[in-house]
Formats: sequence, structure tokens, C-alpha cells
Amino acid sequence: LALALAFAAAAAPAQPVEVPNWFAESFLEFPQDVREAAREGKRLMLYFGQDGCPYCKQLVQANLTQRAIVDKTRKHFVAIALNLWGDRETTWIAGRTMSEKALSRALDIQFTPSILFLDERGSVVVRLDGYYPPRQFEAVLDYVAGRHEGREPLSDWLKRVAKEPASPKLADEPFERSRLTELLVDG
Repeated sequence: LALALAFAAAAAPAQPVEVPNWFAESFLEFPQDVREAAREGKRLMLYFGQDGCPYCKQLVQANLTQRAIVDKTRKHFVAIALNLWGDRETTWIAGRTMSEKALSRALDIQFTPSILFLDERGSVVVRLDGYYPPRQFEAVLDYVAGRHEGREPLSDWLKRVAKEPASPKLADEPFERSRLTELLVDG
């Protein structure tokens, strides 16, 4: 019975990660999407995810539910979701037509979530591979929306803008306690 349950769990389809309803419905014709976004004063944000991806779920639940992130994303970007393994037809910037999974391969998308931010000409200005926590993700939104890519590397921007505040609490590690005890006892 245990073996049958384990097999059934392994064979169960991965749960889809639902994106927020404010993501754009698109024909996935990216030259047109870039032009339309630019007309609105926005940039394109392409989210690549896959069903069953825990970090995609984390992005949607932890980041894309925070009011500040949602407001900035909706104000400055047209967000479009793509499935890493999807079969929908896409037209990439240079006019080449391919499936979502072929586009993922062509763009060398190896991690999910991956997010590409495109400028008004359709060039990728920032690429995020993997999950970024809310503080860093919001800083990336500010960087791309503010068009800082020509003035400062993203890594420098994140070091300066998305610094984690110092914690007044010491890390509670067993080796620290034992070493402190040693110092106090041995004097």
C-alpha cells in the first residue's frame, strides 16, 4: 500500500502556479507587445515559470501580493507569463516564431522563475534567474522602471538600494554558545 501511495504521489501532475489576474493576456507577439507597452510608457516584463515550481509559487505568493510591488509592476510594466514547457506559439523580437519551450531554450532559460525585462526596443535590459525576495525584487523594479541600466550595474544598485537592515539580534548558533561558555569558564 505504501509503495502504491508513493507511486501515485510521484505520478500526480504538478500543480500549476497561477499568476495574478492583472498579468496581460497576449498573443505572445513580442514586437507588438513591446510597441504597445512603449506607447503606454511601460516596459515588458516576461515571467517564465513552470508547474510545480516552489520558487515560482513563492514569487507569486510572497512578492506579487505585496501592494507596493503590485502597484509598481502595474504602473511601469506589461507583465506576461510564459510556461517553460509550453506549446503556445510565440513571435520573438527578431520575428522568429517558435513555441514557448523553444523560446525558453533559445533564451537559455534554465531556472524558474526567470524574468526578463525588455526596453522600448525589445532588448533585454535585466534578467533575473531564480527567486528574488521582495526587498530585492522591488529594487529591481525600481531599477528597470527608472531606466538605470545605462548608468549603473544592477549588482551595484542592489548593494546600495536593497541592503538588508542590520539585526540587533545575534545569530543563535550552537558553536557560538559553546565557545562563549568556554571563554567564560576558562576565563
